[in-house]
Amino acid sequence: MEDNKKGQNEDHVKIYDKEMYISQEKLRTIIIMIAVFLIGFIAGYFSKDIIKEELEVTHQNEQLEITDQSNVAMIHDDII
Repeated sequence: MEDNKKGQNEDHVKIYDKEMYISQEKLRTIIIMIAVFLIGFIAGYFSKDIIKEELEVTHQNEQLEITDQSNVAMIHDDII
């Protein structure tokens, strides 16, 4: 009789362990997803400023080229 109870307890423990394992895996998956999101968010936040500065420099250079081309065109018109 006692052996039967031990067998039932072991089966119950196995089922409980399996449920705990599944719960741990779900929790682990959720934590990994949150960590990946946070890393991506932080990387995007910091890279935003770098990209913005690069775009401003590029825009200023384009404006200077346009201004230089306009000045050259005006000088060319004055010469003609």
